[in-house]
Amino acid sequence: MIKYILSHTNVAINYFGFSIVWLCCVYSGAQGITVLALLPTLVFLYLHFMIVTDHLKEEIQLILIAVLMGIIVDSGFSFFGVVSYNGNIASIPHLAPIWILCMWAGFSAQINHAMNRLRGKYLLIGFYGLLAPLAYMGGEKINAATITDGDINYAIISISWAVSLIVLFKISEYLMAK
Repeated sequence: MIKYILSHTNVAINYFGFSIVWLCCVYSGAQGITVLALLPTLVFLYLHFMIVTDHLKEEIQLILIAVLMGIIVDSGFSFFGVVSYNGNIASIPHLAPIWILCMWAGFSAQINHAMNRLRGKYLLIGFYGLLAPLAYMGGEKINAATITDGDINYAIISISWAVSLIVLFKISEYLMAK
C-alpha cells in the first residue's frame, strides 16, 4: 500500500498543483492582477521541474509549445468574439491574457503525469477536450471571461480544445520518444 501511495505521489502533486494554478489564474483574470497568475504558475512549474528528472528538456519544450498553442487558440477566441477575457493587455486587446497562457503552461505540465493514462486513447482525449466549456463556464462564474453568443461558441471551444488536446498529446509522444 505504501509503495502504491509513494509511486502516485508525484501525480497527485501534479494534479492538485495545477488545480491551485487554475484557481489563481481565473481569480487573476477576474481581478485584473497578472501577478496572481504568474507567481503560482512559476512556483508550480519550478516544483514540477524539480520532480521531473527524466525528459526535462522535452517537458520544457512541450510547455512552450502549449503556451504558443494557447496564444493561437485563445487569441483566436478573443479576436473572433467567441470569448471576451478580463485582464487583457490594453495595447493588444485580442491577445490572450497572461493568466490564460499561465493556464496553458500549467495544464500542459499534466500531460505526462496526471493525464498520462490518457496517452494513446485519442477518442477519450478528444472527449475530454469537448468538456472544455465547463472550465470556461467556471471562469465566467468568477467574472474572468464571458462566452459570447451562446451555444455556437461553446461548440467552437469544445472542438478547438478536442483538437488542441489531441495535438498536444501527439507532440508529447513525439518529444518523449526522443
